[in-house]
Amino acid sequence: MTYEGLMAETVRVQGHNGDMIDAYMARPLGAGPYPGVVLIHHMPG
Repeated sequence: MTYEGLMAETVRVQGHNGDMIDAYMARPLGAGPYPGVVLIHHMPG
């Protein structure tokens, strides 16, 4: 399924002690400004 106007991808960010963490990032393609949400969950959650 394709959604126009949205880009979604898996990115890697550097975490504690230099560990690389996979993260999901989705963002609109159009000019902003847009509000944002950052969701961080605990590993077992």
